[in-house]
Amino acid sequence: MKLLIAGGAGYIGSVLIPKLLDRGYQVDVVDLFWFGNHLPQETGIIHKDIFDINEVDLTGYDQVVFLAGLSNDPMAEFSPSKNFVYNAAAPAYLAYVAKKAGVKRYVYASSCSVYGYTDNELFDETRRFLPHIPTGFPNCKANKR
Repeated sequence: MKLLIAGGAGYIGSVLIPKLLDRGYQVDVVDLFWFGNHLPQETGIIHKDIFDINEVDLTGYDQVVFLAGLSNDPMAEFSPSKNFVYNAAAPAYLAYVAKKAGVKRYVYASSCSVYGYTDNELFDETRRFLPHIPTGFPNCKANKR
């Protein structure tokens, strides 16, 4: 099975990709390599911005996995517009192109940030999504809790 991991050189991908290779997957990574390249040599490398990916780039992949988002709340607070671009627009664009290219499965992987903020409660995958929505969106249902 041929996989493309967007953002695969990050802290999750650099652990995940060796495990996928050990299981016999063919793995390519599309990344800008902001934090370097610490991937196994047998990993295919595509040094591109996600917004430069097209149908031809995704032809032949069975699955695309998105790991390329900004990973934490301080980064999101620093630049809400870049947070939107990298965590909403980029995965949506990549999913659109993947579908046009005939990719069978698209996985949007995310940290637990999508479950919202808590002081003393642990969240797991069964929890309803309550991401932080900036207060500048008064009509958003999440702001009317």
